[in-house]
Amino acid sequence: MSRFAFHEVSPKLFQAQFDLATKLGENPLIAPVLRDLIECRVSQINGCAYCVRMHSDSFAKHGGDPVNLAMLPVWQGAEGFTEAERAALAWAECLTRAECQVTISKCHRVLLDHFEEAEISELTCIIATMNAWNRLGIAQHEFA
Repeated sequence: MSRFAFHEVSPKLFQAQFDLATKLGENPLIAPVLRDLIECRVSQINGCAYCVRMHSDSFAKHGGDPVNLAMLPVWQGAEGFTEAERAALAWAECLTRAECQVTISKCHRVLLDHFEEAEISELTCIIATMNAWNRLGIAQHEFA
């Protein structure tokens, strides 16, 4: 059941959100499989089943390891993730949960070992955009 249809009620805002997501896919600095992993994890945290499914499918389509997808909820204790993936996942979790600035600063310092400034900027935009999509989806759909 839907509370409202964002794309119908606010088509210009929907288009702007869609354009931002599309722009992130053009000439990406972040590999599609890492982007899918990040978007899937953010969606898991936010409880957006639609987006988890969509980004899980995209992860598989881009050749992502199905074991990594299965282990994503417990990535901190799982093998198979690179140090760069771990840094990106930690950054995604920090920003999604809006943790304290000290924690965010620690996550950022680890990112610097694996990503250039422009890549960190793109990762941050991917995370912010996914959080926005999740919140829009959650706001629109009533499951109870």
